[in-house]
Amino acid sequence: MLKVHFERENRTIQVEAGENLRQAAIRNKFSIYAHIHKILNCRGRALCTACTVQVVAGNVAPRNEAETEKLAKKPADFRLACQIAVDDDLVIKTHP
Repeated sequence: MLKVHFERENRTIQVEAGENLRQAAIRNKFSIYAHIHKILNCRGRALCTACTVQVVAGNVAPRNEAETEKLAKKPADFRLACQIAVDDDLVIKTHP
């Protein structure tokens, strides 16, 4: 099991290797969404940017095509949680 620590909320969850970060957060009853986006989001299809997080520490695969398009003007460490497969212990900042 890998650990993902959410820095702002000071909460750590256990994640299976290769598990999607958004799905792991939901499974652990942790919301990565702010305000109204808890209800209004694309449900993990990379159509919105409501699940944008900042990877503070740990290794993740490079951005895919959808992330590159949606986050073009954001720093390289900003990612869509719905597109991250967790393969390392991570430290994440939500709502960057």
